[in-house]
Amino acid sequence: MILQDNKQLAMTANSLSPSTQKGFSLLELLTVLVMLGIVAGISAPAIGKLLSGLDFRKQVQNISANLRAVRLQAIVTGRDIVVRLDEGNLLLQSGRDEPQVKELDLNEESEILMEPEVIIFTPQSTATPAVLTYARGERSREIKLDPLTALPVIQ
Repeated sequence: MILQDNKQLAMTANSLSPSTQKGFSLLELLTVLVMLGIVAGISAPAIGKLLSGLDFRKQVQNISANLRAVRLQAIVTGRDIVVRLDEGNLLLQSGRDEPQVKELDLNEESEILMEPEVIIFTPQSTATPAVLTYARGERSREIKLDPLTALPVIQ
């Protein structure tokens, strides 16, 4: 009986000893927080650059999608559509109708150039050969119109 009481006493003492307690010390938690802060500080600029690149590609795809929509509109209506740039937006005119503005929603620091200044989309799915250049900061991308299919090709 005394041997059994000693075993229980030893088990109780072991369960209360600091070496068997589970958890993290304050020093361990602070070390992990400092390491997470360093990793976040290193990765934040890379993530910002990635998001900027995604926004740039989104703008180029938006311009290309608008050109495809104008092509389709010319085919569906059976009329030539004349396209000009007006303050960063596409200005569409079909016959003697009032010009229609197709907004491109470009960023303020963005610039778009079109060569030649006028593109004509026909109902036969052809277009004036043209190059649109979209630029923002140091980056730029060309969108060429294939004259035989009137489809934009991103270069």
